[in-house]
Amino acid sequence: MAALDRLARGQRSRRQAIAAAHGITPLQAELLSTLALGEPPAPAIGLLARELGISQPTVTDSLRALERKGFIAREKQHADARLVSVVLTPDGEQLCGQLAAGDRELIAAAASLHPPAQEALLEHTLALIARLVGLGYINVARTCLTCRFYEQADGGIHRCRLLDTALGPAELRVNCPEHEPALSA
Repeated sequence: MAALDRLARGQRSRRQAIAAAHGITPLQAELLSTLALGEPPAPAIGLLARELGISQPTVTDSLRALERKGFIAREKQHADARLVSVVLTPDGEQLCGQLAAGDRELIAAAASLHPPAQEALLEHTLALIARLVGLGYINVARTCLTCRFYEQADGGIHRCRLLDTALGPAELRVNCPEHEPALSA
């Protein structure tokens, strides 16, 4: 856990520096990054709160600040005017590009590992995430290993029943749009 904490701390430090340079908080940077990734989750306040594991009022306050700064806009849904979606403005998209650029060094560091080590790292990290979902430490995880369509066949072969295909370690998804939570991860 100390090693995972160090990795998270490194990423958080980079994001905080970029966020501070633009007058936003780390939470606001995380909201922008989540919006930039696209669905899921849908860009609704309650779903964003669940995604980030924080309260809805905290998300609302952060989004208000981002709106004042011109990084996001709110749009009412045509089907139900009570529902509001959050969208990035051009300034918000530009800032998200800078936040993503801050992650490139971390991505390059992982990419420098030999492919078998990358695959093993992904498999073990997803297994740990699945375990933490099962323990209730993580609320939202759209990974293959936490999906009701996932099965592991004999010999450790990963399989997606929805796609009806075997998945190699490098094909395991971290954020699957078709994910449906398993009854018990």
